[in-house]
Amino acid sequence: MLTGLIFAACLVVICLFVVFIRSRMAPTYSVAVNEIPEVVSQLQRSAGHGHFAVLMFVPPSSTDGESVNLQYSTENGIAGLDWILIGAPNIADKAKVIETASKFGYRLEEREMNEVPYLRMTGSGISELGLKIITDLYKIDPNTRLDMITEGFKWESPVYRSRK
Repeated sequence: MLTGLIFAACLVVICLFVVFIRSRMAPTYSVAVNEIPEVVSQLQRSAGHGHFAVLMFVPPSSTDGESVNLQYSTENGIAGLDWILIGAPNIADKAKVIETASKFGYRLEEREMNEVPYLRMTGSGISELGLKIITDLYKIDPNTRLDMITEGFKWESPVYRSRK
């Protein structure tokens, strides 16, 4: 009897632990490059400080298979495009990203948060700049699907919503 209760208690603890861990993991979605404006729109509507969407892709020219990360986030209720300077490809392509932004009339501001440097742009055009970075700099087709993780909102594909 006591062994059965101990076993049941352990099972409950394990189940609660699994639920807790799963609730802390950011969901992963598949999103087309041309859906970036809708991603930004949903992020803006979530209106929470620290909410984000990170698009991850391996450029066709990659020799090491390491992914590039392009992030959209909200800081103090303002959505922006972030080029986080952590991963090797993002660091290596910093100048190219600045050049691409400049070429299309955008300006990126250098910032740092939690000892992590990044480039940020806010205001109108953040969706368009992300599209230009992915399609012009990295030569990725607008219909290509990318991996995306989010925090603070659940991605709803416009294609899926139109089927409801």
